[in-house]
Amino acid sequence: MLRRKGILPVFIITEQKWSFEHAKLMGFECEEVVDEETGEIDWDGFYIFNNDFDYIEQITDYINSLLDAQEKGELDYSLLFLWDSVGSVPCKMTYDGKGGKQHNASVLADKIGMGINQRISGSRKSDSKYENTLVIVNQPWVELPDNPFGQPKIKAKGGEAIWLNSSLVFLFGNQKGAGTNKITATKDKRSVKFAIRTKVSVMKNHINGLGYEDGKIIVTPHGFLAGKEASEEKASIENYKKEYAEYWKDILGVNSVDFELKEEKED
Repeated sequence: MLRRKGILPVFIITEQKWSFEHAKLMGFECEEVVDEETGEIDWDGFYIFNNDFDYIEQITDYINSLLDAQEKGELDYSLLFLWDSVGSVPCKMTYDGKGGKQHNASVLADKIGMGINQRISGSRKSDSKYENTLVIVNQPWVELPDNPFGQPKIKAKGGEAIWLNSSLVFLFGNQKGAGTNKITATKDKRSVKFAIRTKVSVMKNHINGLGYEDGKIIVTPHGFLAGKEASEEKASIENYKKEYAEYWKDILGVNSVDFELKEEKED
């Protein structure tokens, strides 16, 4: 779908929890390639993937190099940068043992807030040939107020540069806890994790200025299910079970989707 729209996804993985097998299970178009001489497994598809980073400056230089190539006509696509996750990698000074967390935040403010953000935003002008997007996964934490009447403030790991320069911010889970429910599939005394339900909130929206109600989504091995009302959610789950009956047959060892779902209390 992205290819048809002329958008090239660029995966920047610093969390080191990426799995091409899982990505393919969720519908991402990629194919396993085996080197006949060495037997090593690689993956091929319409994307750029890079997980070889030690510190923040390498990543921002890499993003800028791709934007430079785009401007020169060497990458004739709009670029969708997907970085997971910004809080899992230090700046060069910290990496070299000469700094601390405050330096990480400073580098992000400089490289993202004063550099890449302008290039990304500039690509959204009406006369721009390309429209680029930067999506970042970041771990939040809550700063409690100094007095009992104050409101807690969500802070981002690595400083506030990402928050301040973002046009749209989602929060998954609760501010002070995971806010998730684990759902297990049970059949003939065999139980496996089926999905996780999590709360979703829009914390910032500078795209159209509209507010949104908090909602919930169910995260399955194949992607997300939604349903604002209980009846809609139930219908989504039943349709999902039917569509992926063969997958759950292999997992649970049953010949149908006739298994029970049990939900644990919220974490």
